[in-house]
Amino acid sequence: MGNFARTATGRVLALTVLAAIWGNPGAAANESDAAAMCHEIAGPPTSGTPVSREAMTEYFGTLGRARAHCEAAVIGPEPDAQALYHLAVIMQREGVHAPALRLFEMAAQAGIAAAYTKLGDYHNFGIGPMREDHARAVELYRRAAEGGDAPAQSTLAIMYRIGRGVPKDFDRMFDLLHASAEAGYHVSQFRLAETYMSPQSVPGALARRLNLPDPVKAAEFYRMAADQGSAEAKAALARFHEDGGVFDDPETRVKWLRHAAQNGDARALNALGFLYERGEGVAYDPVRAAELYIKALETGDLPVEELRGKLNGRWVRWDRETALEFQTILRERGLYRGALDAQVGPGTLGAARRLTER
Repeated sequence: MGNFARTATGRVLALTVLAAIWGNPGAAANESDAAAMCHEIAGPPTSGTPVSREAMTEYFGTLGRARAHCEAAVIGPEPDAQALYHLAVIMQREGVHAPALRLFEMAAQAGIAAAYTKLGDYHNFGIGPMREDHARAVELYRRAAEGGDAPAQSTLAIMYRIGRGVPKDFDRMFDLLHASAEAGYHVSQFRLAETYMSPQSVPGALARRLNLPDPVKAAEFYRMAADQGSAEAKAALARFHEDGGVFDDPETRVKWLRHAAQNGDARALNALGFLYERGEGVAYDPVRAAELYIKALETGDLPVEELRGKLNGRWVRWDRETALEFQTILRERGLYRGALDAQVGPGTLGAARRLTER
């Protein structure tokens, strides 16, 4: 069965499936050219959840544009494995599950790891004609994970967490989530971040061994997911910068802010400066506060209007010494020519804005 997609049976099945869904396609274009176009338009097979509704719409729109080429690529002596997978996804989307399953099986046998993940989903959730069979789902997810499919690793991690088809194994869960996250799958990145931040879902002994919660690691994984467009991860990171935010104690917040500031995070630099200006969680240090504000603005990622922070939802007056230090630095940079009067008004803010534009 290893070369199932290349056997005469496989060719007949591909023809039968496509004829049943679209009618006889007639003479196919050159198979290799069609496969190349299918690959170019649809991209590599992926079993993952798109990062947003917009990304999902774009994904299925792309498959729609590739459809004719992928159809042509499976009609011939050697059906293209990626084209089989893409057509199966289209059929699954349209609710035509029996032929979708056949094509996923062919793609899997031809070496497409993501196809094993899709087959695992059918057994895991009882999709279409399949009944739930969690043990079989785990077996298929393992095949996909061994083939390097990051979404399969992510789903298999959850199977180990909840004991679905396998005994619970939280160490295995972490290993799989890390492998999937490092491979770039946003779902695993977000799940790891949530676990590092709020480890209530793992045994207490494991949480203590891993020194959880760990906001530094949580933020790293939130950042990975946010960089891929995850709105949830972006919102979580925004809460890190808020006064109080998600932290139970000032020391933990300062630890994370220092870590993020060292990595050039503009909002962390700004928030840390605000702590130094007020002497909260750190020793009062107006010089350090002003320096951090300057560094935050220099990144170009912090609008002047968002400089410093709020208390109880309201902007607060500048600390006099911090304001003087801030004006002094701007003057030394040749950006501010007004009086050193600790009045951070339009003149000072205009100079600060010019700093962000450099």
